Amino acid sequence: MKTDRSIKFEGKKYHLSDGQTALDAMLRGGADLFFSCRKGTCRSCMLEVVSGDPGPAAIARLPEELQALGFFLPCVTDSPASVVAQRPDLSKWIIPAEIAEKSRLTETVYKILIETERQIDWRAGQYISIRNPQGEARSYSIASLPEDYFLEIHIRHYPDGKLSDWLINGVETGARIELNGPFGECFYTSDLGDLSLVLAATGSGGGTMLGLAREALKAGHKPSITLYHGGSKTEDLYLREALGALEAAYSNFSAHSIASHAGEKMRLPEKILPCHPDLSEAALFLCGHPDMVEAMRIGGLKNGVSLERIFADPFEPPADYAPQDNKKFEGFAPRQDMWKALENGRLLTTILTDFYNRAFEDARLAPFFHKVTKQRLIEKQYAFTRDLLTGTRDYFGELPFNSHHWMIISDELFDHRERLFFSVVRRYDLPEAYIREWAGLNEMFRREIVKGSARGQIIDGVEHIKEGRLMEEIIVDTLCDGCGGEIRTGETALLLERTGELFCSRCQT
Repeated sequence: MKTDRSIKFEGKKYHLSDGQTALDAMLRGGADLFFSCRKGTCRSCMLEVVSGDPGPAAIARLPEELQALGFFLPCVTDSPASVVAQRPDLSKWIIPAEIAEKSRLTETVYKILIETERQIDWRAGQYISIRNPQGEARSYSIASLPEDYFLEIHIRHYPDGKLSDWLINGVETGARIELNGPFGECFYTSDLGDLSLVLAATGSGGGTMLGLAREALKAGHKPSITLYHGGSKTEDLYLREALGALEAAYSNFSAHSIASHAGEKMRLPEKILPCHPDLSEAALFLCGHPDMVEAMRIGGLKNGVSLERIFADPFEPPADYAPQDNKKFEGFAPRQDMWKALENGRLLTTILTDFYNRAFEDARLAPFFHKVTKQRLIEKQYAFTRDLLTGTRDYFGELPFNSHHWMIISDELFDHRERLFFSVVRRYDLPEAYIREWAGLNEMFRREIVKGSARGQIIDGVEHIKEGRLMEEIIVDTLCDGCGGEIRTGETALLLERTGELFCSRCQT
């Protein structure tokens, strides 16, 4: 008996053709689904099974906990068996917990101890997501070790903060809360045992880095561990006593507390990077304000730390990030020496051609080049890089934010792209100093590219969201992006505004 390769969603049934994914079939048929990477990385298209079997590929890229809840990814579903699906109920993925203790550390920073109702494993440096009764959630980094028993978080109280004010003023000790997690890769592992560790934190992130240092030292880490804790005022440096005790107990641990508006009046990266000019044998851990994390990432790469040894947990800003790529582009100091090392563009063309040949064959990167030609990408990247290095400013194409505004790209996927790119660069004997500079240059635009949800294009300072699904009358003969068949003038087709994809009436039935 032939398997019914179909998905029923919101009252409509979608049949899969050979070689087609469920996401493709559903989009062609007019399903209102959000999506981005098309390869199971971003999880933005995730659905929940009501009945049927989506197949092993549909769940392979999800953690076991999500698999157990019946969630699956239609973008990698190629063999569903009579599946009925619905939008995922993420409220199922919760851990009940209780506020065990609250205490004030500074004028605005509080320590909260949390006891979960079921045992979970965590590492200092990971984070949990706490939700309030209205369903709004925020992430908080973990400052304790599992043997401390309680999950410990340090949070800054904002009087208008939906989560922080609720946690400080809205719930009492003993109150029940809900959380998800833990998440994140910003924690110590034994494979870092031969490297020196540089830990940088601002504000309440200091507690997290202190916990991470404790875990590394408890594991017997022998090379040096240096922790920098920054705050605006001296009163913000609430960890000095605990850091001093750790210094006294371990000869390979040192700590520095720096108030940017007092004493030396310098920000954390300005203090740290000159003190560590060679980070090639180090691992870098970062937790705190996104501006600090960005500056340390850029400076750390220029100082030789490898991308695989940067572990970061930037705080979540209360509002969407306002892209700075135009300011960064205009303010970048030209590097004519690097342009000359790239043979005045000849070597750059060779590198970009080699890279995009590989990227178009890469299973994780290729989906982001949907409907974009390889030559066009090479030309755009060449012009952008040339203008940065030479200062000519002849580039008039879209800057990084608008080029990637609708794509959900994680830090991990950004890193994957960078690793592939610089594996290509190193094939052409470019001096290491220039490779480090180039890595820092690319890192400068990470915040414009990485995001957890789609954004609109920003034009003249105004963000324009394009998420519409329009039925358009065709005025010029064209081809369907689904079946490749002809759509004639006067016919009606489905247009996805975000991607520009056009589907004929045959693909919608």
